[in-house]
Amino acid sequence: MGRHMNSFLFAAIVLLSANDSGAVGSSIGEDETSPQLSVTISCDVVDPKVGDEIPIIFEIKNEGESHCDLWYRGRGRDGRCRQFKLSAVDEGGEVVADPRADRQIFIAGGGGGIDVSLDPDESFRETIALNRWALLTHPGVYQVTGTFYARGPYPTNVSVTAVTATTEIEILPRSNDEMASYIGELSNLLPKNDYENVPFSVVQKLMYTCDRRAALPLIEVFYRSDAARYWAVEAFQYYLPKDRETDQALLEAAMERGLAKGMFSTLRERGFTCEQIKPLIEASLAIDHPNAWPEGALAAQICADDCFTERLIAIATDPTSYARKQAIAALAKNRTDDSVAALKGLLEEPESPQMSGMSIRQWTEQTIRRAYRSRGISEGRPLETEDFDACLQKETDYEAEETWETSPVLSQEEIQKRRELIERYSRYIQRRQGSGKK
Repeated sequence: MGRHMNSFLFAAIVLLSANDSGAVGSSIGEDETSPQLSVTISCDVVDPKVGDEIPIIFEIKNEGESHCDLWYRGRGRDGRCRQFKLSAVDEGGEVVADPRADRQIFIAGGGGGIDVSLDPDESFRETIALNRWALLTHPGVYQVTGTFYARGPYPTNVSVTAVTATTEIEILPRSNDEMASYIGELSNLLPKNDYENVPFSVVQKLMYTCDRRAALPLIEVFYRSDAARYWAVEAFQYYLPKDRETDQALLEAAMERGLAKGMFSTLRERGFTCEQIKPLIEASLAIDHPNAWPEGALAAQICADDCFTERLIAIATDPTSYARKQAIAALAKNRTDDSVAALKGLLEEPESPQMSGMSIRQWTEQTIRRAYRSRGISEGRPLETEDFDACLQKETDYEAEETWETSPVLSQEEIQKRRELIERYSRYIQRRQGSGKK
């Protein structure tokens, strides 16, 4: 019989002191003026099985006798929260792999954070899926620990790190047939005809199975939902096995339907070479795959080939195409006589229609300048000095001189806030480097 996960509740008393050092204890701190918080983790899932989502609830409570304020970053777009971290250790004493171990530094959330005010005995909660911090692919008993990074509101920025007590979570086995049935049930929850309202929660649960049989429904998400596509990309990059069967499912879909948005980066993350991707680009640029043109042209900027030029020109010069921007960039990243002629023609296009705040002519000018200045990792041939006027081979005065610090669009208050944010982030990096963390 599995342990009931709602039976655990552990706390670490945290002292929020006016310095950058962390403190964890089981008693009230010496400084009576410092806010005192308890941090607990709990879970109400009973007898979870391999592949289940395991939500962990953090509760932060003011245990002191006075009011306290905290700056709370809030949940990031990727389901992780920089102020709440989870780790798990298996029965062999090995730390369970973090799916995003190589992608720890990120800016997500879409805002500056939330100021939380707590009166004595007041608390707030945040739920984080353990699966976002640990690849739980095997049954067994796991030792789970939560970490809370507290910070006072700006301008004090006092901070402390608190680690909760360790608790055991037992994950029960799920047979092969049970997993197939579970994935089928989740797949049936995806709407058949609604291309936008795909439930994020269902896509995340498919991702957490870490099973190759989830590949097909997740591929459908690539093609059917702009909003939920992020989680399909996340699944293939960090959760689903990187094996022949899973790769083949992606290849077959891309060859038949063209590359969906996000597929190119996913294939690269899974180790595909440009030579393997080029047939998919050709399929994506085909006249009968207009929805795949943007991703196909994006991929052609890196995995360049002369055989794409004709279709890229057709897309770039088609006033009705919504992949013009990507196609123009691809033409500038792989020089041919035809691509140069097409770019010169685009420089003569009238000022309308507007695209991303620019006319086609303006966008083409900017793209040519970028192609001269920075090649990135493109495999294409660079533009030659004789191809375009010298003025298109260097930065404009605006690009060279104006930064956000000199922008007339931003107020002095906004500029100062940006400077303070950069300074705060620099201090954070210095603290992590000083503690040996990467």
